Amino acid sequence: MSELNEAQQRVVDELGATAEHRPTFPDGLAVGLRQHLKEGLEPVVANLPPGETVFVNKFLLSQVLGCEARHLFELRRPFNWSVPVARGTVAHKAIELSVHWRTVPVANELVDEAIGSLSNDGSPISEYLRELPEAERAQLRSEAANSAQAFLDGFPPLRTKPQWRPAVEVRGRYEFLEGKLVLSGKVDLSLGGPSGDRSGRVFIDLKTGRRNRNHAYDLRYYALIETVRFGTPPRALASYYLDESRLVVEHVTADVLWAATERVIGGVERHLKLVAGEDAAEFRPSLACRWCPMLSTCETGTAWLDATHEDEHDILP
Repeated sequence: MSELNEAQQRVVDELGATAEHRPTFPDGLAVGLRQHLKEGLEPVVANLPPGETVFVNKFLLSQVLGCEARHLFELRRPFNWSVPVARGTVAHKAIELSVHWRTVPVANELVDEAIGSLSNDGSPISEYLRELPEAERAQLRSEAANSAQAFLDGFPPLRTKPQWRPAVEVRGRYEFLEGKLVLSGKVDLSLGGPSGDRSGRVFIDLKTGRRNRNHAYDLRYYALIETVRFGTPPRALASYYLDESRLVVEHVTADVLWAATERVIGGVERHLKLVAGEDAAEFRPSLACRWCPMLSTCETGTAWLDATHEDEHDILP
């Protein structure tokens, strides 16, 4: 194998760990997290109609714990695909293919295969891709290929490292309270794995946009699901920003997992109150207002953006 470039070596250095640096966690941690989720959410879902289930994912949590008014708006409007939205899905599929590609992967070839696969797999994006006009298809292909190439250039070639146990699109699910609540998530990339009670897995999310503090919360949520499912937490969480070829890494601790548990409880409780109309939704302006579909009619968001200095618009939300 050829030598790694600087960006690829940086990934190895930041994610690698010897056996002595792979932590163990306190006995009973997973049991305690499960119990806390149960006790915190049991009264919240007590009045749900028979047979109704609340499905929780990272998007619901980030929305309801952000701007509540936008959260309700997004719940009520139909979802529409666009090139910027589809770019991430296609790029992620291309990167998934690259991990198991038998020959040296080429970004444009991976993207073409990804578009072909997604167009025919019955997933929500399938119909959009099949009916995409040629000009928009070319734009999507170009942008997704740029993201896939950034991964190939900046990340160590995983096809040559089977000992890293790479797995893509790793789904996790935890159902409790007699099926009334389901926590689910999907990690872009998982490396390594536990050895007994010694943590060894690393969760990585691939990001095609700018940095956002919610990315860390999303990964902590995945770590919580992993822990209550298997009993052993992952050892590290990382967001990999394709446009920067940079990792942002957080090492998992018991405190991180307890904080993730509190966030789930608070988010689900708030979501159900808003949906039931028990409380009025709060407007919580941030830089995310720039992309909000409500902005044209939202006085709070417009005023906040107008009052924010232009230089601050480049600061992370």
